[in-house]
Amino acid sequence: MLRKALDHASTIPLYGGYRIALARSPEDLGPCLEDWEELARAAAEPNVFYSPWALLPALEHLSGDRRFALVFVIRPAGAGEEPVLDGFFPLLEPAGCALSPLRVARMFRHRYCFSVAPLVRQGRERAVMRAFLRWLHAYRRRYSLLVLRDAPADGPLATALRSTLADEGLHFHEGARSARALIEPGDDAEGYLERALPGKRRREYRRLHRRLAELGDLRLRVLQAHGEDLEAWLSAFVALESKGWKGRSRSAISCRDACRRYFEEVARAAHARGQLRMLELSLDGRPLAMLCDFLAPPGAFAFKVAFDEEYAHYSPGALLELECIRLLHELKVEGVQWMDSCASPESALSNRLWLERKSLCTFVLSSGTLAGDLWVDLYPYGKRLKGCWKRYQALLPVWLPS
Repeated sequence: MLRKALDHASTIPLYGGYRIALARSPEDLGPCLEDWEELARAAAEPNVFYSPWALLPALEHLSGDRRFALVFVIRPAGAGEEPVLDGFFPLLEPAGCALSPLRVARMFRHRYCFSVAPLVRQGRERAVMRAFLRWLHAYRRRYSLLVLRDAPADGPLATALRSTLADEGLHFHEGARSARALIEPGDDAEGYLERALPGKRRREYRRLHRRLAELGDLRLRVLQAHGEDLEAWLSAFVALESKGWKGRSRSAISCRDACRRYFEEVARAAHARGQLRMLELSLDGRPLAMLCDFLAPPGAFAFKVAFDEEYAHYSPGALLELECIRLLHELKVEGVQWMDSCASPESALSNRLWLERKSLCTFVLSSGTLAGDLWVDLYPYGKRLKGCWKRYQALLPVWLPS
């Protein structure tokens, strides 16, 4: 199938003989879909949000009028072999930068995309990064700068990117570091919770669980792969989320038709592939808390959580998160070695319950133009100047006479 894509691929010589195929609309993706899905399963760093079944609904429902370029890095066929898709980089086409007239491209991201790690075949990280950067350099007039915001700061992709940027002599800046909660299940769930929570907190959660159980039939349900009504689960989740503060602030899935269509399409596709996990804590059949996760062995991604605020004093969301941690230890047997909380670095609940951290940073790199190089070199000083200006504005009312 990739041979057809290569007919329209870039003819610029790239490292290792790699070729680049571009798609700017879903209609161009036919030759690559099967190989793209296989690459997502074999990626050095899993990113469920860049799998075809998750990205294509986002392009359809959430991209608006933004233009995109899907960059496929293809290894040429050897004797008697087929071409192999080794890399995938979905880019938002250049847009103006607030501080510069340069054309700035970014990794495609939307409100429900929590990772911008490109899909790169395990064992091919440096070769693919080198080929992609050389392609970027060849089109440097179109892509002066590339921004990877909140990209993984550690791991095989970050290591390959740093070393390849240095080898290619490209100017780049690495900054805006943060860390969000991650869990790596141990051998025993209760042992993990003992390390995460002090004894007083664990006893309080057990007390809240007992008090809830005294009110009626308290049950934990897990969506099964077969024999359950997925649509009922999705409807219940959307209804529960819309009842709370997200509904009042108009940030719930149900508040925008496009968001609801995206969520339902992605959840159905994940369920069909065995990559959807949903949990529900209910009282007499009434959902008190629900969560939705996506599996991408050896990893997983926490996607959405909702709880009934009428029962907030029982902490149903936290009780469900505790059950999630216990189930993650069982999933470890199935190949899930870690789970990304996808939460804000300031999330109190995730930071309290999940012991490990995922380091993130923002890479700003020049494709090799003189203006791009200069902008990257001056970028740290501009950030400092902006910080000084903000501090000055904060102090200004104090200095002014009353």
